[in-house]
Amino acid sequence: MLATYNGAAYLPAQLDSLLAQTHKDWRVIARDDGSSDGSLTLLETYARNYPGQFEILRDEGRAGAKISFSRLIAHSSAPYVAFCDQDDVWKPEKLELLLEALCTEERHAEPGTPMLAHCDLQVVDESLELMNPSFWVYQGIDPFRDDLSQLLVQNVVTGCAMLCNRALVDAATPIPESAFMHDYWLALIASALGRIVPVRHALIQYRQHGRNTLGAKKMPSFFSIPARTFSRDGWPLNYTAACAQADALVQALAGKASDENLACAEKFAQLYSHGWWMRRWVLVRYGIFPALLRRHLSVLARV
Repeated sequence: MLATYNGAAYLPAQLDSLLAQTHKDWRVIARDDGSSDGSLTLLETYARNYPGQFEILRDEGRAGAKISFSRLIAHSSAPYVAFCDQDDVWKPEKLELLLEALCTEERHAEPGTPMLAHCDLQVVDESLELMNPSFWVYQGIDPFRDDLSQLLVQNVVTGCAMLCNRALVDAATPIPESAFMHDYWLALIASALGRIVPVRHALIQYRQHGRNTLGAKKMPSFFSIPARTFSRDGWPLNYTAACAQADALVQALAGKASDENLACAEKFAQLYSHGWWMRRWVLVRYGIFPALLRRHLSVLARV
């Protein structure tokens, strides 16, 4: 699933890295979001040159990244789905290693278990010069902290680094309006109903150029945390919006998730119906905290 918007400067490198994949049984479904820089023309050129491997979803109007990917997902019936950003470069073995990890996990699970695999990324600059060999380290992410209670306040799965099975796609769609992004929503569903499989290899060059939709942000030191860290609706997570996302999650999980996961999502969704002390008791009772101690303290301070 490839969503583009004014990415012509970087798009050929990404498309060429797809063609260089060691796993060859794939096709791209691309949607351009009204680019004015020739991105669509580039997609059309690749579609002509590689018939059967590139399909362009043509619909009108600006939609933004989340809705673009949602429309692409709805257009796919593939057994496995990966998400592709226009400005990155994939290592040749990316699809092969993620598919191998996902299939291995599927063999040890009940049929129809929603799952995703995701990898680390190299953080690179606009010219693909290495800034950090591990996005997980750079961002202060522990990819193994993927229980639902932890994901409610910190997403550890990057969209362009994930591969989802069909069971997850079916369970997670349609993506609700209150979801932050497609990758966050898919990670929540996978954690609540199935499994998340971290792959330690850095299989993507994650290009930073100042116009990324989200991008990599170096984890600040404790003493450089800005004041808005302690605002309910500020950086790095808008907790009011996170509770709204959790409310949509409760509806999606009804009758499907374990009692423990459903209760955790429900309590977090209703967090601001409680007073100051009770909000903190809910967080502690259900372990709703991100990875690092400083972020634990930030959560307790902000909610």
